Amino acid sequence: MSKSTRIAAPAPQPDPPFADPAAAEEADLLAAAVARVERRLRMLDDLAEMAMKLSSRVTERALAQDAPSAKAAAGDAPADFAADDLAKLSRAVRLTLDLAGRLEEALARLRAGEISVRAARRREHEERASRARMDRDAAARDKVIEQVSMVISSESESEGESTDLLDALEERLSDDIVYIDVENQPLRETVERLCGDLGLKPDWSRWTDDGWPEPDDFFTAREPWSPFNRVSRKPILT
Repeated sequence: MSKSTRIAAPAPQPDPPFADPAAAEEADLLAAAVARVERRLRMLDDLAEMAMKLSSRVTERALAQDAPSAKAAAGDAPADFAADDLAKLSRAVRLTLDLAGRLEEALARLRAGEISVRAARRREHEERASRARMDRDAAARDKVIEQVSMVISSESESEGESTDLLDALEERLSDDIVYIDVENQPLRETVERLCGDLGLKPDWSRWTDDGWPEPDDFFTAREPWSPFNRVSRKPILT
């Protein structure tokens, strides 16, 4: 078997680490199995070459024994010894080549599995990177919505106005191209631009690097338009 017929190994590609230990273990086991089969194929190559060399020597011996001068010197004795050796060596070479062929088939299957694992590893890495980008974008959008909503709450004079402004804010963030990459824009710049687009005039004197500090009563204070702002000794909503 010529070494040039060996199945070419795919060039190794750098892979991101597996988040799943079981998948990482599978990849390691496949790589180890590939290495073992490759080593055994190299051994079979060496054995086949040795057998072929021995076969050539035995054949030369047999031909030399068949020559007239050799027969005369040997008293016309049969060359059974050389023939038996050649038959055994031929059989050994056939078995070696057959085993090498089966190992090459097994190696191809192992490498196909290894490629699948690498592909799964790359897909997992890409999916995790995509989820991380989406999480960062969602966090940036939530921060912008939080800041602008505080301004809307303080400036709205009615529930209807507040609802309209919140809907307009959502529309801007969803459909206006200038807000498509909020994650990579400075928070102040984005909030200031949105406030301008919505006609809001916030007080920037309390702005910090992380936005406006949340009022202590932000979740307990009534909106300016709340019907409960007026004193009543009777139920208000009935």
